This record gives sequence, C-alpha cells and structure tokens, in this order.
Amino acid sequence: MLKRLYALCLTPLISFWSGCLDETFDLTEAADLINPQEYNSNQIFFKYPKNWEISADSNTTAFHNIYMQTQGEAMVIYQSYPSDVAESLTTFSKDFSEKMTQTEIPLGEISKSELKAIPKVAGFEGIEETFDISIIGISVPHKRIFLSKKIADQQVFLIYQAAIEDHPQTESGFNLIRDTLKESEGS
Repeated sequence: MLKRLYALCLTPLISFWSGCLDETFDLTEAADLINPQEYNSNQIFFKYPKNWEISADSNTTAFHNIYMQTQGEAMVIYQSYPSDVAESLTTFSKDFSEKMTQTEIPLGEISKSELKAIPKVAGFEGIEETFDISIIGISVPHKRIFLSKKIADQQVFLIYQAAIEDHPQTESGFNLIRDTLKESEGS
C-alpha cells in the first residue's frame, strides 16, 4: 500500500527535479505572507503564501496528500493517515528519503543524506535531512524537514524541501502552514 502512496508523490517530484537547473538563475521569490490563501477542505484548514499554489490534492479514506509549490523549486507536501496505522516519524522520514534517493534523475543524482532530530515546535516532532542534488556536475545542497503530529484521528506529516540557498525566502511560508494547520471547524 505504501508503494502506491509514494507513487502519488512522483509527479510533483519530477517537476521539482526538472526545476533544479533553475537554481543557477535564482527564481525563488520570498513567500508572500500578506493576505495569505486558505485551504479549508477534507477536514483540515491551513493558510499558505499568496504566491504559492496547490498543484495536487488527492484524498481517500486511508490517505490524504496535498502538494504545494513555490514560485521557484521549494515544495511542501502534506500527508495524513489514520493514526492507528500511521508510521512513526522516524520510519516515515527514512522511507521517504530512501524512495527519493532511489528515484532516477535525468543526468543527475541525489547524494546520501543525513537525518537528525530537531526540537519540537508548535506541537510537531521534527527531523531534518540534508543532501545534495547534482545535475550535470552542478551540486546544490538541499534541506528537507519532516514534521508530524496527531490532528483529530489523523497522523499528519508535513514535508518541506528547498535548496539551502532558497531556505531564507521560503521558510516563513512553511512556518505559516505549520502554525495554522488544524482540524476544520465543524469537522
């Protein structure tokens, strides 16, 4: 079942990897937090930057996946599972990282990553991963942050990924999503 769920993430990831070449052109805009957009559907609510977009939103009784993109190459993935069947954050982050490392990148590769626990914030447990994506000999250091907490009867995972050089422009947008994420009113 998890293999099918990871397959849902491949389309957005292909668009991410194709954008890695744009790193040399610095196309990442700062997260626009003035008048943020709101997501209020499928029993969850959060705000996200005005200049980001939701490019995929799939929901079944067992799994919910939302993929958000910045104007550059950073991304945020929301995934939730029934809490009684969800993996631990450690297992989830290791599995996710391994799947991404095994995915082929045309003319490139992903380096072996390093995962480390980070302090709890806004009720979320956290793990940070650092790795490099190399395309045509150009290596770009990246950071991926995995967060998890229980909301209602769901175990929620937030995954934030950006080139380290783009982190200052995008971190505030990720924090907005993290800090406003909650169960929808009337759920």
